[in-house]
Amino acid sequence: MAITYSDAKKKVAQFAGRGGKCPANSEVDSFLREVLDYMLISGQYGNLRKFVFTAVKGEITVPYELQTPLKVKIDNEVGTVMDRWYDYYPYNDLEGCLDANLIVESPGDSPLVYDLPPGGSYVGTLAICSEEEEAFIIVKGKDCTGREIFTTHKGEKILGEYLSIRKGEIRHTQVKFGHITEIVKSVTNGYVQLLWVNPDTSERGFLADYSPVEEHPRYRRFRLNTKCSPFAKVSVLGRIRLKSYYADNDLIPFDNLYALSMAAQAVNSNYNNDPQSAQAKDQMLLSLINRENNIKKINNGKPIEMFVPLSGGSIKNIIF
Repeated sequence: MAITYSDAKKKVAQFAGRGGKCPANSEVDSFLREVLDYMLISGQYGNLRKFVFTAVKGEITVPYELQTPLKVKIDNEVGTVMDRWYDYYPYNDLEGCLDANLIVESPGDSPLVYDLPPGGSYVGTLAICSEEEEAFIIVKGKDCTGREIFTTHKGEKILGEYLSIRKGEIRHTQVKFGHITEIVKSVTNGYVQLLWVNPDTSERGFLADYSPVEEHPRYRRFRLNTKCSPFAKVSVLGRIRLKSYYADNDLIPFDNLYALSMAAQAVNSNYNNDPQSAQAKDQMLLSLINRENNIKKINNGKPIEMFVPLSGGSIKNIIF
């Protein structure tokens, strides 16, 4: 049974604080977040999801919810996932033997889904809903010469450039950006697009699409080591992390009410300085999660996996 965020609050409210709270109390939101984090790192079955992307020019930008990619398929071929330290591995002679289908995490996060065009561009914002008068985006970055951009807003010097957000109206920067390092955005009523804009030719292109609750968007990038095509379908199976914000009618990634209640009791016992009860509840929760995972698991045997660079046909001068 799917559980909404509001239903979860009602379930765990009795364990919030020392003796319980009303579900409408703001402390229940913080408490529920602790409980969901606890269930996630305890290995609840719901922490796995499938994500599908279209890679452009050998790169994908993954959403905030994807924490750890575990398996990947590129154009329906099974590939390999490498971490962000891949570039510094001492492969030496194995360099030419590495798998052609792999994704590698790029160091650092980006506030953009797609990069600015070569040579830089002006940056604009476009809202699809009516926004408050004070709704804004601050674009921070460097100009085409590599210098940090500073502008003035209402008589005060700020880092970056301030843009008001208006429905159906593109407001663009007065400075041409060569690289964007950070985006600061107010909470809005609807989604807000970030665009690159050429005022002289009316050309524009898509950079990112921010949700109403995103205030400091940061995304992780992965580059592909593919065989040829500039476009590729990438399917990723990975562990998720909790969203930064849940509305009351959002579904949480877990569907076991008893496990949710048990996790809430464990967190409550720790809060009330009762480590023995907390440890007992933790053991009960882990046992419950393992039993649940065994029921949900499909038992079709264990497939054979191999690491292609170390397989017999990939190692040079090997003698059998």
